[in-house]
Amino acid sequence: MTAKKRARRIASDEATAWARNLELGNPYAKSVLRALGGYVDGDGMCWVGIPSLASDTDLSQDTVRRRLGWLEEIGAIGRTPQWLDENGRRNGDGRGKRTTDLIRLLVDADIGAIEARAAGRDVDETPANSRVISPSWQQGLNSDTDDASPRPALGQPSQYSQGLDSFEPEPENPPKSPSGGFPDDHKAIEESEPTEFAAAFESYVGHEVMRRDLGLEQFRLLTPDDRAWCCHAVPLYMAKLRELKQRRPMNFHLWVRTRGFREFAAPGAAPAKPAAPQRRFVQGDELKGLAVATQIAERRELRVIRELDLGEGVWTQLPPQIDLTAMAAFAGVDREAWQVVDLGTPQFAAWRDRLALWTGAEPQAERIFLEPYDPNVHGVSSSNPNFRLRKSKQGFRVPAPWPPRRDGTWQVAGERE
Repeated sequence: MTAKKRARRIASDEATAWARNLELGNPYAKSVLRALGGYVDGDGMCWVGIPSLASDTDLSQDTVRRRLGWLEEIGAIGRTPQWLDENGRRNGDGRGKRTTDLIRLLVDADIGAIEARAAGRDVDETPANSRVISPSWQQGLNSDTDDASPRPALGQPSQYSQGLDSFEPEPENPPKSPSGGFPDDHKAIEESEPTEFAAAFESYVGHEVMRRDLGLEQFRLLTPDDRAWCCHAVPLYMAKLRELKQRRPMNFHLWVRTRGFREFAAPGAAPAKPAAPQRRFVQGDELKGLAVATQIAERRELRVIRELDLGEGVWTQLPPQIDLTAMAAFAGVDREAWQVVDLGTPQFAAWRDRLALWTGAEPQAERIFLEPYDPNVHGVSSSNPNFRLRKSKQGFRVPAPWPPRRDGTWQVAGERE
């Protein structure tokens, strides 16, 4: 009795070489197929998810899904839906939660038939309306029996992809070829494109995975002035994204359709100059309130100048503030008698924000000592047995627990904070 022939084992390098030698006319699909070759086991099976393939190919996950559907349609791969049961075991019976599909590389299929379907032609050996030999995911790689089954047309969904939409949905129709649906005649393409389009589209970050045909369709709708404006604004938009640390812009055709380029200055337009801030001379109660705020925020006296025609005051570019005038009531009061709001409390935060608004600078907490200075314990060396640190805390010395309201009134005792 003749011993059964051992099944041929498929190595990753063999699967990758098979994928590399296929002429598909679809660079993205071929990139996905070659990436699958790195995950095959000895039976030509792959257990790899969409995110991993997207990372390997630098393509979006949607693009990978569409290319997998296209590869299945042309007979280069077969996919079987998989589930995980409550014990974490994979199964194809629909028990448990949907998980990554089982993908088989059909390396034993007729290469000529695959390439013919990829090119949109009927298989040469058989008439277009006949039943053809089509590799199936149900057929073993080492099977000696040819299973004849009708293959769906490229425009129809595969019978083997039914039920897959719950986990990794695929489009019903295969994606367009990388040419974007345009004819192969490059001269015709050049004549159909506005002269500014290529420069605008190709300088747009991520254009490699975007639909050129959609972008061109929207670009054609622009006026000549808007086309020049769009081309001029693309590098400005990319620079703004880098400044904001955003990696992905919106799709080019959406940016054009919503006229996103109009957020930037038109080419040749003079940049708008910011209006010069208006200076004003602070005097009276507002000057007294500013002096009190400076003592709290910076622990120093406010430097006042004398103008020949105006008198004493300070120049500022900040607008008038009624609540600052309310601080004038505490001018000349001994600060040591004021209360302390501790760093980290809501009262401290409220005073800090209001002082920054009044003075135009970020105030820093003050170190406030809680006991008088004693040279016998605080002024001796740290090695002295009598040495002791002087107790202190961080905060502000302020005349009230909360700053005045924006209308200049103060919170009364017992009022809800």
